[in-house]
Amino acid sequence: MKSVLMKSGGVGLSVSLNRGPYQNNGASPWYAFVGVGTPAQTLKFSFDTGSNFIWATSSLCHPETCHHYGDQQFVYQISSSFSWVNQHTTDVNFGPWGNMDVKTGNDVFTLTPESLGRMENGSVSLSSDLYLAESYQGTQFRELDWDGGIGIPSTNDRSDFSSLGQPYRGMTPQRGSEAASFHFFQSLVEQGIVSAKRPYVTFLTDIDSESGQVEFGQLNQDYRDSREYLFLPWQSYSIPSVSYIWTSQLTSLSVGDKVLIHEGKSLTPYFFSLDSGSSQFKGDPKIMNEVFSLTSKNGQDVIIELGKTDRNENGRLVVPSSIYDVLIEHGEDRGKTISQFSPLDGLDNLVLVGSVLMDYLYTVYEYEIISFGSESRIKPVGMWIFNKLNGPKIITSTQGKPAKIFHIL
Repeated sequence: MKSVLMKSGGVGLSVSLNRGPYQNNGASPWYAFVGVGTPAQTLKFSFDTGSNFIWATSSLCHPETCHHYGDQQFVYQISSSFSWVNQHTTDVNFGPWGNMDVKTGNDVFTLTPESLGRMENGSVSLSSDLYLAESYQGTQFRELDWDGGIGIPSTNDRSDFSSLGQPYRGMTPQRGSEAASFHFFQSLVEQGIVSAKRPYVTFLTDIDSESGQVEFGQLNQDYRDSREYLFLPWQSYSIPSVSYIWTSQLTSLSVGDKVLIHEGKSLTPYFFSLDSGSSQFKGDPKIMNEVFSLTSKNGQDVIIELGKTDRNENGRLVVPSSIYDVLIEHGEDRGKTISQFSPLDGLDNLVLVGSVLMDYLYTVYEYEIISFGSESRIKPVGMWIFNKLNGPKIITSTQGKPAKIFHIL
């Protein structure tokens, strides 16, 4: 287990990430070790910007279900701090993965430095509701490198995703006396661990060392003077049931010279999303099937335009085959190199991507914190992406000035 570093006084929290084997199931191989319950049970969790709930594989699972590569489960019976919220079985929709049957509890999540030499500030503990999985099945789950997920949605407002529709990875309204409530990042702000002046969640990973960091309320100062970045303003995705994902409007997408999406030729807007819980490019079935076919045949660059530079030019990403063609390290397709574009039924006009692209970027999710007395409400501002230092130049457009987030603190 790698250490988790904690700084107090509202200066933020830095959590180490570990990388499991890349499997062709669409889920990120990255996870963090997090303690659940009292005493803390160490499980592998994804910090997931593509979901709006917290869940864990649990001791409710039957012997024939809940098989996954991460291979651990939360044993709620031995946690003295555990309590039930709702013991009715609820169906949670994982989109193309299938469904998960869960019951709802509440317990303590602990991020603790491993080394006693780092314990002077104590540990970070948050109480939260969580879904305890009692059943899930399928190849995608079997190839999952983590034991659970901690959602970091763009919004926690239930009215944003209570309408009918096909969720992506979204919580389902519960029957019974009490519904679940998930506010991980908001709780970090309310406890003073993250300052309302630095409402950021950032990801930076390194494939070669199989290590990385997710930071809450901190910015990596190595990128302070970078001109190789884009700001992607948050715009709500047109399907209300998944409006909690982080999206920004997409201008165009091409494979080589073939234009597949163009803002001026579409009756409805297309959206782009960075999902830290995913790996592949996913989304609109027609678009993804065509991109997969073209990239598998000719290996041409995928060119994405979105956002604006401070010179009012379209932002531009160029994704070569060396990034989207990925060697599958474990699971059904082990040993194959596969173009990572996959259709998702029901998510029309969406291009979503996770670690396949994020591994080559420094990514910042920015919130605005709105206070109501002692409580806070989070509101999405947008995503910032930077070319990694000494990495490939994915972002080919440049800016005239450094990113303002480094200069307004």
